[in-house]
Amino acid sequence: MGSILWIDGNDVVVAVVTSAKPRTQTDVPLNDWAASGLRVASTVRLSRLNCLEQFLLLAKIGQISELDAKHLKEVWDLYIKPQF
Repeated sequence: MGSILWIDGNDVVVAVVTSAKPRTQTDVPLNDWAASGLRVASTVRLSRLNCLEQFLLLAKIGQISELDAKHLKEVWDLYIKPQF
């Protein structure tokens, strides 16, 4: 499963979402995972990005909360963005 980070034309950039506990500083636990439509506590792994064509996305499972999105952006800006 993945969390869409941004859409660029016909492509989407997604980060892996896993039920594993955070292992690194770029693993972001979702506090509002149940309200987001997930079945179990989940972690977004910003170190595991994929670029996919939009037609490969079959269904929307949910949407993360504003607080979780803000936390993801903070971790992105701190650890990932400087590498691009």
